[in-house]
Amino acid sequence: MNSVICRILPLSTKAPAQAILLSQSLMKKWGCLPGQSIKIKVGNKTCIARVAGLKKPSSHIYLPRSVTNQLSLPYFGSVRASYTQKNLRIGPVIAILTTGFTGNPSNPFGSRSVLFRNFLMAAQEDKPFFYVFTPEMVDWNSQLTTGWFYQPDSQGSYRWVKRTAPLPDVVYERVPNRKTESLPQVKACRERLHNLIRCQIFNQGFFNKWTVHEKLRDHEWAAEHIPETYHSPSAGVIREMLERHQMVYLKPSGGSLGLGIFRITRHPRSGYFCRFRNGDSNILRRFASLDTMLRHLFGPQLTRLPRYLVQQGIRLVKYDGRSVDFRVHMHKDKQGEWRVAGMGAKVAGIGCVTTHGRTGGSLLTAEELLHNAFPGEEQEMMNRIQHASIIIASALEGEVNGHLGELGLDIGVDRYRKVWLFEVNAKPGRHIFLHPSLRHAGRQSARYITEYSMKLAQFV
Repeated sequence: MNSVICRILPLSTKAPAQAILLSQSLMKKWGCLPGQSIKIKVGNKTCIARVAGLKKPSSHIYLPRSVTNQLSLPYFGSVRASYTQKNLRIGPVIAILTTGFTGNPSNPFGSRSVLFRNFLMAAQEDKPFFYVFTPEMVDWNSQLTTGWFYQPDSQGSYRWVKRTAPLPDVVYERVPNRKTESLPQVKACRERLHNLIRCQIFNQGFFNKWTVHEKLRDHEWAAEHIPETYHSPSAGVIREMLERHQMVYLKPSGGSLGLGIFRITRHPRSGYFCRFRNGDSNILRRFASLDTMLRHLFGPQLTRLPRYLVQQGIRLVKYDGRSVDFRVHMHKDKQGEWRVAGMGAKVAGIGCVTTHGRTGGSLLTAEELLHNAFPGEEQEMMNRIQHASIIIASALEGEVNGHLGELGLDIGVDRYRKVWLFEVNAKPGRHIFLHPSLRHAGRQSARYITEYSMKLAQFV
């Protein structure tokens, strides 16, 4: 469904109560007849009104107070509209669902206010109604919410503005962590949005590492990129994995940010080496036997081991002797196709198990790293990583319930040029876009959120 950017303006109180005025160009474009009744929809709000023509060439829509009240129109100005079969839709209404409202109007969502502001600013060219809200802001009796918009004031300075708004056509879920996701009010809000108003929600929840592995390990396209992995491993399984691969990773199945990860290496004569992060320190310890090591890490009865998975260790390409992996930031575009929005190379800190910035990792451009590792073949390797990332994103999307519009993939490349998937993030951080060469990609990444939302709302 195609949409056009219109100017929505208030209609004088002298006009008929339930009549709207369309400019001549819109009447002609949409095939509207004077006096006919149409349905108008903004988010979850609808009303019936009669159409009257207006001798203006530009794309203007004039709404009387009675109609704007019924529609709970957040504000007048430029916004999109689409028309088909006597149904006029204005918007779309897009919203970010989150938690952690601070009550501070200049910083309403704490440290994440900047992130949300960037998403809302990136949407300006497409002109949707776009706001941020929390479950507590919804009045389910009136089916309205308090939305926080980021808009210019009378002097042209942008600031956060609180407005009453209809419930959205599309929700981009940015609940910050698993603990918050499990709160009753968050669960109830998502269920009501989906069941009561048929709202399209994308990127719900967080991924479990093992669930992702199960969905991809036997997939026709993606399986070749998946390392050997087992959930709730016994000591025997870990021993067999070490005999095959000499190195394995033990990871919490529901963890994130690289926390709680152990890298275990087997040396035929020297025993077993375990590297891990403890607070701000990187620890390396040697054990004479695997059983001794596992009891030290997981308790005498190995009580914590069932919450872990064991994964084949990959000998990654290196930069200055340090392991490297790649963060590939994926988005759906306005055609609903997966795109690589940006890719950065993450270099592990000295002695670190992971490449996370919080553990001493650093960021390079993918081009720089690939040129260093595969001189003369960097473009071929870039294409290989991007192709694998699109295959993985497409494969995962077909295996989950609900829409996916954004993914962060942690990808590794070994010395034999094979591409491996280590992890998929449903709510990826945006640290790679801090690199000067990726700032434009960061702006495009933010804009993809609006593009895909418009696709889900059927405005493109």
